Amino acid sequence: MNYYSLAGSKAERHMEPFVIDIAPAREMDFIMSSHEGEEFIMVLEGILEISYGKTTYILEEGDSIYYDSIVPHHVHSYEGKPAKILAVVYSPL
Repeated sequence: MNYYSLAGSKAERHMEPFVIDIAPAREMDFIMSSHEGEEFIMVLEGILEISYGKTTYILEEGDSIYYDSIVPHHVHSYEGKPAKILAVVYSPL
């Protein structure tokens, strides 16, 4: 994944907005992560697969999702094709 920060110059922020280019996944054995906070994702290009807890979501261009990031999750492109997303991560202090 290539991350492009949209608010790098804003100090002491709670939200971190990014545009992220997601390369096709090479492996299908994903390691789920979890952390405090919340995440918002909107698909700009391509198709995204999100593993969230025991549920899998498929998002297409224009679709979005908002979730608690304490639940184990993994975001990756779908069916070996690249994707581009807008992601906003909220982290409490």
